Parts: sequence; structure tokens; C-alpha cells
Amino acid sequence: MKWGIRLVLAAAANGVLFMIAAVLFDKFNLSFTGWLIGTALFTLFTMLLRGVMASLARKYASSATFLGGVALTWVGLLLTDLFTPRENFFLEGVGTWVFVTLIVWVGTVIYDQVDDRLIDAVHGRSKGRSTGA
Repeated sequence: MKWGIRLVLAAAANGVLFMIAAVLFDKFNLSFTGWLIGTALFTLFTMLLRGVMASLARKYASSATFLGGVALTWVGLLLTDLFTPRENFFLEGVGTWVFVTLIVWVGTVIYDQVDDRLIDAVHGRSKGRSTGA
């Protein structure tokens, strides 16, 4: 159950971050369909890759955490760009790639700070209702 809540919250955060990045950068083309597909794929890719990055971070300490997070975001965007039709989701130019990656990464870091609290609040609330407390 926690995984499902985490997936929905991550998708919502990623969707907002994509909208912000698309507004800020002319070379980040994003249609509504691309926003939906891109948000879903990026969320899926980053959640799958997160486990790999977490094990690497434990192995190589704090420098890997920062670089791993940025790399994870970039790989997630790259895979999303590759698997989403060009007319719906398209990043162009080195500067756009760098800044969109950083915006999405910073947003993800902020989201991760509140993620566990949101999960616990939602999970605790549903537990309280189911037990009648």
C-alpha cells in the first residue's frame, strides 16, 4: 500500500516539475499527451533506478548521493525522451538538458524531504479509519 501511495505522490510531483520546466524553457516541448506519458514513464524509470542508486550511495557515501541523484534524474529524462513520441515530449539543446535536469532534480530533493511524512500521514489516517479509532 505504501508503494502505491509513494508512486501516486511521486507522479504528481514529477508532473508539476515537468510543467514548471516546460514553462521556463522554450526548447522543452511538452504536449498534454507528452506530459501524461512523460510523467508516467519518468516516475516509473526513476523509481526503478532509485534502488540501484541507493545501493551505490551506501557503497560510495555522500558524493555519490549528489552525483547519483543528478545522474538518476538525467537518465530518467533521457529514457522518457527516448520512449515518448517526439511531438509530445522533446528536450533540445545542452543548456535545456542541463537546466531541466537540475530543476527536476532539485524538485525531487524537495519532494523527498516531505515524501515520508506524507506517506506516514496518509497511511496513518487510513489505518485510523479502518480500526475505528
